[in-house]
Amino acid sequence: MTTFVNRYFSIGKESTFGTGVAADAYGEVNDESLMENFDILTRPDITRYGANKATETKHYSSGSCTLPVQPDFFFMRCLHAVYGTHTPSGTPGTGDTLTEVGTLPSLTVKIGRDDNEHEYTGQVVDSVSVSASIGEYAMSTVNWTGKGQETTLNSLGSPSYDYTNDAAHFAGCYVNFEDPATTSLFSKLVQSIDFEIRTNRDLDNSYALGNTTCQRAPPMQLREITGSVTFHKAVLSGDVADDEPHYTELLQGHLHNGSASNPAISILLQVDGNDNIRFDFHKVHYGVPETGVSGRDSQTMTVPFTVLYDETEGEMSRVTFSSTSTKLSGGGATDMDA
Repeated sequence: MTTFVNRYFSIGKESTFGTGVAADAYGEVNDESLMENFDILTRPDITRYGANKATETKHYSSGSCTLPVQPDFFFMRCLHAVYGTHTPSGTPGTGDTLTEVGTLPSLTVKIGRDDNEHEYTGQVVDSVSVSASIGEYAMSTVNWTGKGQETTLNSLGSPSYDYTNDAAHFAGCYVNFEDPATTSLFSKLVQSIDFEIRTNRDLDNSYALGNTTCQRAPPMQLREITGSVTFHKAVLSGDVADDEPHYTELLQGHLHNGSASNPAISILLQVDGNDNIRFDFHKVHYGVPETGVSGRDSQTMTVPFTVLYDETEGEMSRVTFSSTSTKLSGGGATDMDA
């Protein structure tokens, strides 16, 4: 029988890769698909018409979880796993930052699935994608990979949550160009935006002879950040009021090299003044705009973009957030680097 109270998705930051730790964050996850993976390796020989021996190949875990965007401890831990450094502000939980330095952590994932708890140690976040569109909650998908699943199923735990506010939805989503997004400074032409931060983990390079699963955290390869923004019309030079990229300059190839204080693209996802997340992309190259007309649909314009490494800032992006989470604010706030 389905028992929703026994379903949960939890994570905890490991001190040593692959050594399980207790959960310290439970996520308000919509769905998850983390699972064990391996192939069957068969061995034929010339004396038989079929293979007569077999074993398993490399064991690993992979999958994803989907959740609304909100500055709770769970989601900020997931973002921390692709950024690396958490810098609390003078008032923790008010204007904290995540930056692209430091060692990316590994996590223990424990999932309640009705009857038992499934444990996955040595997990890393391979990518985080975020999307915001009219009429919807802002949503995120977190992709995981790492060691194979622990073979012993645990007894169910008791989830607890550190955040009581709602998630960000379209009325609190603000996109600005060439300046930080605020609730008063943002483009009035954006219909939707999506982006993905990828670490491109090298799973093959995490194995060693003598074991069937990962022996170290899959190392990060080339960091990539790509996305697209859709405007509710074809943006022409005369439409530009908030530094939006317009059709003519996009056709010529458009690069904007901004800064931390004036990022090329800034996305503010806000619940209220005390709970919000802002993504700043400093240096952006836009792709070819896609637009057209038909007999029944309104004209829109979708522009892909690629975020580049900014030599002056020494990073590609950063996150600034405020949260009323009991684990991120107040005197007992947790430094996620610890």
